[in-house]
Order: sequence, then C-alpha cells, then structure tokens
Amino acid sequence: MAIIDSELHLYLGAVSENPSANGGRMTTTRVVSGVVNNALPNIGYAERTEGGRVRRKAFFKVANDADLTALSPRIWLDKPTAGGEYVFFYPATQRNVEADLTGSERKYGAAYLASNANAGSSTLVVTLENAALAGIFQDGDTIRITDKVNAGSATGNEEFRTIDGAPVVDGLTVTITLESALSNSYATSSGSRVSTVHEPASVACAVDNWVETLGGTYDETTYPVLGDNIGTIEQTWTLTFTSTTAFTVSGDTVGVVGTGNVSTDFAPTNSAYGKPFFTLRAAGWAGTQAIGNTLVYQTHPAAVPLFVDRVTPAGTGEIASSIASLVMFCESAG
Repeated sequence: MAIIDSELHLYLGAVSENPSANGGRMTTTRVVSGVVNNALPNIGYAERTEGGRVRRKAFFKVANDADLTALSPRIWLDKPTAGGEYVFFYPATQRNVEADLTGSERKYGAAYLASNANAGSSTLVVTLENAALAGIFQDGDTIRITDKVNAGSATGNEEFRTIDGAPVVDGLTVTITLESALSNSYATSSGSRVSTVHEPASVACAVDNWVETLGGTYDETTYPVLGDNIGTIEQTWTLTFTSTTAFTVSGDTVGVVGTGNVSTDFAPTNSAYGKPFFTLRAAGWAGTQAIGNTLVYQTHPAAVPLFVDRVTPAGTGEIASSIASLVMFCESAG
C-alpha cells in the first residue's frame, strides 16, 4: 500500500528547555495536529515585551508499516503566523543540538503576496514578516503558491514552481521571477501566500558506520541489517559475543536490548511501538567467532529532522491565536 497522510507523524527532539542541549535525537513524543502548544509554548507577557526566541527540534517520521520509502518528499510552512512573531525552520541532523547551530543554516518559511498574481504571470511579489526572513527565497528554490484556507483544505488553488534567478529584496518586499508561468490567479484578498519548500532526499531507514572486530565475518552487503519504519531509532549498536555463537546487543542510549545467536535472525523489539529496532539476519554470519568479538553499527530512522525557530520581537502585541503549520508531502512506489 502507498504511504498515506495518517502515516506521516511529527515527533519532538529529546530536549526542549535547555538552550545549549536543545534538540538531540527523536523521542516518542508525538506532536498531534491541532492541539494548542503541542510544539511551541505560549508567548508570555515578558517575551512579548522584551523579545525572545524559542527553538524546537522536530522530526517528520514516515510510520509506514510496509517499510516503504518516502519518495520526492517536500516540507514547507503553510503560512506566516497571525501575530507579530515570525516562524521559520531549517534542516537538522539526527543528533545535533542547538549548541551545534552556527547561524548560517538555510531558512525556510512563508510570506503573503503583496499584489495580485494572474495566471500566465512569471513574477510574484511578496511581503516578509520581518527583514530577518529575506533569505528564505533563493535562486533555484521550489516554492508553493496557494490560496487555500489551510494546508488540508479540499478547495482552492495550489501549484509548485521554481525560482529563476536571485529574488530582488527591497526592505520587506521581495520580487520573485519564476521559471514557468502560473497556471492560476492568486489574489491578496484570498490570503494567497508563497512558501519555500525543503526537498530532502528520499526518506527510509539506514544503517552505516559498520565496524567489525570479529574472528569470522558478517556479510552486510548481501544480508544488510533491515530497518523498520516504525521501530528503528537513531542509535549506535554494539554486538558482543559471549561465546562462539551467542551474543548480546546494546545501544548507546537504550542499553541492552537482548541476546541472540548466529543461527537465528535477531530482531529486538522496540517496546514503544511493538516493532523491531532492526533485524540482523542469521544468513550473514560466516566463520568462527570468539568471546569478546564485537560488531558496531548505527541505525537511522525513517525521519526528517528539522529545527523550528520562533522569534518574538520586543513590543509584540497580544493575539488570541497564532498558529504555525508544518506540512510534509511525499510519494511512494507501493
């Protein structure tokens, strides 16, 4: 079966309250769509008055039970926020934390049209929420243009285009030239907006950093370790032989996950999901092992890591509801 909407889940990073350690690996804490403060906290009086900045690491996980690869993924911010704060995001790694950020990360965000854009036009003019967002539009970017009320609306227009040439920035106004003309017309009165689209590589579980200290061998090319889209996590695994045929396996954060032997596939269960962390196949073993031999490798989940960044300028006014919506789209071969 193909990957469906309900199999694209958003999860938080391990740390969210300690600025230097903020982020880290994906947790089992799922961000449920439509729930207030499910990822970003309220903006309090002090933050609105004095200004502030909040970052949260998030992961789009492809929780497909058939372990299908997400092809041609696209991630974007649906629209600017309604309040005086502004939100953008940038790609992350499976393990990095806020202290690893340099400030040069590529930003992705959204802006409203500054003037109507007619079908057949190859030019868009948008208004940024803040001058700090000038870099969200760049030459060669894929952008999404829409007048839908929200990302899940069944009605309204939507199309994707490519930016041709460096956008012209004049204060908060950005003029964008497109490689191909618009198919639809978009009016400012309809809340029409433009989002820059992050297009990571296909999303699937991966295994790497393979290190054998073995008397025999394991053929990881012919019998690669299998990941599970639901159960696999970011982890460094160490397999240690306790006899010539038996071994234990432990993860660098989860500890010991079980014991196995070279005659049987080893698939320890991730109790959070009832699915295996991975499957190490018995057919890969060859030769004679010895007590103390080790095999080390890393597993990576079928997830796209991001940092979501919210900046509240000093003197921002109060607003009852201000929403930032991240969207992921992908295709699959199933």
